[in-house]
Amino acid sequence: MRFSGIYPIEEAHRAALVILGIVVSLFWITGKFIRQNNIPAMIIVILSAFGLKLFSGPIYPSILIVSLFVFWILDRQIPFKKIVILSNILGIFLFPTVLYPVLKNVYAHGGIVETSSPSLEKISIKQQPSIIHIVLDGYGSSKILNDLYGHDNQSFHDELTRRGFQIFPKAITPFNQTLFTMASIMSGGYIDLPNKGDNPQHYRYRLGETITNGPTHQILRSNGYDYTYTKSGYAYVDFDNATELNPDHQWLTGLETSLVRHRPDLLADIHNQQLRSALKPENLQNLIPPFYYYQHLLAPHPPFTISRDGTSIKTSAVYLSDGSHYTKGSKKKQKTYINGYREKALYVEKALLKQLTDIPSDQPLIVLIHGDHGPGAHMHQESSSLSCLPERMTTFFAVYTNVASIRLAFAKYEKTEFNIVNIYREIFSAISDKTFPPLPSESRFIEWSAPSQATKITQEMLNSSC
Repeated sequence: MRFSGIYPIEEAHRAALVILGIVVSLFWITGKFIRQNNIPAMIIVILSAFGLKLFSGPIYPSILIVSLFVFWILDRQIPFKKIVILSNILGIFLFPTVLYPVLKNVYAHGGIVETSSPSLEKISIKQQPSIIHIVLDGYGSSKILNDLYGHDNQSFHDELTRRGFQIFPKAITPFNQTLFTMASIMSGGYIDLPNKGDNPQHYRYRLGETITNGPTHQILRSNGYDYTYTKSGYAYVDFDNATELNPDHQWLTGLETSLVRHRPDLLADIHNQQLRSALKPENLQNLIPPFYYYQHLLAPHPPFTISRDGTSIKTSAVYLSDGSHYTKGSKKKQKTYINGYREKALYVEKALLKQLTDIPSDQPLIVLIHGDHGPGAHMHQESSSLSCLPERMTTFFAVYTNVASIRLAFAKYEKTEFNIVNIYREIFSAISDKTFPPLPSESRFIEWSAPSQATKITQEMLNSSC
């Protein structure tokens, strides 16, 4: 349950079978000696459970001491056969108590999230341009990257412009968190916040469902679009009913490498491999129009495991922790964040430009490239007042299209503020008989542990210095 949503539930099945096999084997082996060596056998089993990280933290010594004492008493007072019977009876009652929370919290979720503003509705579209939607997770505005990170991305801008992209320097994001922002984009409306009594994890599941099956996709699917995506490493944003462009062969899954805690390099390798696979130029070849291709890159977002030239960086910080979850109030870790972010940004910019050389040129097309929010070296996950709001709430947005009506629709934002919640509102207005007026720009900062708590971001806050 700890990793649910980050990794697809299918990855848990093989891991569970492997762990089950190991535990059963240990019990079978120790069972051979249990009649004569009861206490040593229990020590082996308990130590094995600790080695598998089934128990950890301060609870482990208590479990060890109590278990040894109980089995010492039982060994002297109750015949072995009765202990087995007692254990089986307890197991019958304990099993549902373990199974119920798993089914409730991992498998039993679904449904899309409502919006607090008018969202998109099903329409018939007059034109069917294929869509390439690329998300650069955590990619900030040029000003922020230059001022706070020492990263000048002018060459990236210039090359995109040369290739016909429109770039919008005043792009802002509706929320400071990925799931809320992307669910808003795919709804064409600002997502409703959960109530105080809602389970945050369950709500994030529903946000993921909205991202992959929200109003935008209901429109496109009903108009005959063929769906393809690349694996992101963040299961919330991976599509179910779509063709996955499989990454290069991997012996272990992301979940399995997360469980092997003493080998963070394995998880780093998985992340880097997924990133390189998603950025392969051949991914954009042989797609059947009209197609919808979604590529969510966990870059330049942590983990910072890759350098500007694509080689791996050795680090123990291999998880998706961002903002204060990463820096933990340390100036040293903040500096590490900035350096790692800059390296990863340089890599993804270069690799993305190489990939885009293979975009189709013989069909109506839209290419969207944007961040879902800015970086987080100066962000506190639980407090807007302790965060650098311009860093987090401003982002990058660029559009390429050879459809005149769409290009004209976005042209009005080249020198004015554009909230990325309006991306598909503009696209669908331009290619259908229905008009979806752009929503007034709003931004909110949501607390990570209490997503029902949100601070509305004013223009003055966005203009403040960090």
